Amino acid sequence: MSRRAQRPELEFGSDSFLDVVCNIVGILIILIVVVGVKAQRQPAVVDAVNTVDDKQVDQSMLLAERQAAWQNLQESESEIANRLKALQAERNETQEKIQQSMEEQEIIRGQLVAREETANRLQRQATDLESDRNTVAARVATLQKALDEKGSESLKLGQVLAKLVKNEQTLDEKLRTTVVETQQLQEVLEDVQQAAVPKDRLQHRLSPVTKPAEKGELHFRVSHGRISQVPLEALLERLKAQVMSRRSTVMRFNQFEGSVGPVGGYNMSYAVEKEGPSTLEALQSGDGRTRVNVSRWTIEPDESLVDETFDEAVRPGSRYRQAIETAAPDTVVTMWIYQDSFKGFSALREIAHGLQLRVAARPLPQGTPIVGSPGGSKSAAQ
Repeated sequence: MSRRAQRPELEFGSDSFLDVVCNIVGILIILIVVVGVKAQRQPAVVDAVNTVDDKQVDQSMLLAERQAAWQNLQESESEIANRLKALQAERNETQEKIQQSMEEQEIIRGQLVAREETANRLQRQATDLESDRNTVAARVATLQKALDEKGSESLKLGQVLAKLVKNEQTLDEKLRTTVVETQQLQEVLEDVQQAAVPKDRLQHRLSPVTKPAEKGELHFRVSHGRISQVPLEALLERLKAQVMSRRSTVMRFNQFEGSVGPVGGYNMSYAVEKEGPSTLEALQSGDGRTRVNVSRWTIEPDESLVDETFDEAVRPGSRYRQAIETAAPDTVVTMWIYQDSFKGFSALREIAHGLQLRVAARPLPQGTPIVGSPGGSKSAAQ
């Protein structure tokens, strides 16, 4: 079989080599031109160094400025934080004030409600009062009308009453005249009876048994021909009340003097003393009881005394007769008689004996007051 014919090798062409060399030379020329242009345009080496130093200085200054700005920023942040705290405190205070204001508003609201209720109540009361006033006014008008009607009747009754009073005064005058005439007739009758008694008639009285006064006792003072009752019991009651009210003073000073009255025209001065064991005796005996006793009392008349003459005392209705006529059956009539009044004693005694009362006479020297004490004697009545 036939072989394939082999291809001959490529031959190296000089034209292509020259084209390459020319391209390379052109590129080199272009590079040299570019480098030259750049070298012309760039500054010297010293300028480059200065430029580097300036850049470093600028960077240091920029760093310092940034540090200062950072510090200022931190200070501003601190100030802002403090300001925030202050604002927070103000906010809390404001909230508290708002809360207080709300509470005060609630209180004021409650007060307003209460005042409104009070105003409504007062309004209702005013309405009721107005209604009551109208009712009262109508009632007053009715009563005024009735009063006017009764006025004429009262005038007539007043005239009748005046006549009755005048008639009563006339009757009183007639009654007093009748009493005087009756007394005069009684005296005339007594004189006639005494004249009818024989002059030589002997009057005899049995001597009664004398007994001391034990129960009730009426005291009378007979002086200058006049008689008055001595309210001894009433004065002693006042003495007792006064001593009890001043018991602490008596206990402190062991004695006390005072006075009571006037009662019934008489004053009483007295002296009281404390009686009891001493402190040592009380400790030894165990009995520390003390008593307050009246050591003496004195009775004297006061300016307000009202007394009676013997003639007035023996008449019916006199103070003396009223006192003994209302006394109990066992009462003793004690008469403190001064020397100038012995003559009238018998008439006074006869009236008391006629009422079945015992009489005790206690003579006194002229000017001597009535005196008593626990150690004195009791009245001996007959």
